[in-house]
Amino acid sequence: MTGVEGVDAVVVGAGPAGCAAALGLARGGARVLVLEPHPDRSTRFAGEWLHPTGAAVLARLGVAVRPPDFIRNRGFVLHPGGGEPPIQLPYTWGEAAAAPHHAFVRPLQDALAAQTGVRFATGRRFRGLTAGGCLTDEGPVTAGLVVGADGRSSAVRRAVRPDAPPGVALSYTVGVTLPHVPLPAEGFGHVFLGGPGPALAYRITPDLVRLTMDVPLTRPGPQQVLGYLEGSFTPHLSRELADALRARLRRGGVQWAANSFRRRADFGAGSVALVGDAAGHGHPLAAQGISCALLDAECLAAHACPDTYRRLRMASSRVPERVAAAIHRVLTAEDRATAALRQSLFALWRAAPRERARAMGLLGLQDDRRTDFGRSVAGIAAGALTCATRSPDLLDAALTVGGLVRWLGWLGGPHVGVPPRPSGRRVALMWP
Repeated sequence: MTGVEGVDAVVVGAGPAGCAAALGLARGGARVLVLEPHPDRSTRFAGEWLHPTGAAVLARLGVAVRPPDFIRNRGFVLHPGGGEPPIQLPYTWGEAAAAPHHAFVRPLQDALAAQTGVRFATGRRFRGLTAGGCLTDEGPVTAGLVVGADGRSSAVRRAVRPDAPPGVALSYTVGVTLPHVPLPAEGFGHVFLGGPGPALAYRITPDLVRLTMDVPLTRPGPQQVLGYLEGSFTPHLSRELADALRARLRRGGVQWAANSFRRRADFGAGSVALVGDAAGHGHPLAAQGISCALLDAECLAAHACPDTYRRLRMASSRVPERVAAAIHRVLTAEDRATAALRQSLFALWRAAPRERARAMGLLGLQDDRRTDFGRSVAGIAAGALTCATRSPDLLDAALTVGGLVRWLGWLGGPHVGVPPRPSGRRVALMWP
């Protein structure tokens, strides 16, 4: 073993979060060592949508998100199904960027390679924390700051919190790429309801559309799953997407990812800072993963004091986490209260441009104010309550109102994001 190596910061992981944190710290004058044990991980099935707020962070780092490498998007189009017309949900500020995951990682790693003060150690592994830094497979490193940017199964987080429980399993995401297929409206991501879970379609290159399908944990086995996907999702897609999905399923090339939830309430301890998915993660339907990671990294670089970073990001993460959890549950659960909330939400979005704008500001991480989140929730809940009390069936109305109370308690409580346990046959889980 060689002598002890010394830097100002060690960043574990060279995905979007790690690269952005290393760049920001180095541009502030720090000497940074970046450890990336899996250099080929950038090609995996991972985040491909960057909200405008995240795109602005990349721009401030000098990474442009321009076509043709990145596809610009003006928002989402929600297709409720059941013959209802779609609802367009545009951003009120900026544009999102979509691309294969490696397209986000590659320019950041190129910028790292050119940045003074950064050493990129490919294949080098983090082995644990020490009193003055960390231990790697090539020896100890002294550092005033250790940054865990190594994803959901973060080794750095496990070193800080060895007794922390695992994330809570939610569902699976099935992803396919569909070549040369049009979207119902180009320049938007499309959410299709009606299947076992939402399906999300968006363009990632000029010639490729990514289609993801949210599949319950109770999915069929390997012999039946392709037929299940075709039969369950194609009836709810546009004709072009449905035809392309059928063809893709017959050719193969289906990718799977497990979805889990971990509260974004632990950003490290002492001289350790956790960023991105290492700090916590939710369901990918809200597409907040990369954007949250970049905002974490920017905050850490701006406030190199870990305590300040943790305090600021915990405060800023509370509302986005609840927004993402609420959207997933309201678009997937089928109990009375959720059905009433979903009906109210869609009616509000159709009738009130201001509410659409507020929702997109909250979803896109442009607005993390609790007051705006509270107003949005209050408006949706009021509509659902009105719908429930108009029911001629008093028992049905009472059950719906009781479900709404439990729903709001879940949303404001410490277990938000965790599937609620069934309380009798009338309360559904988060997944169908």
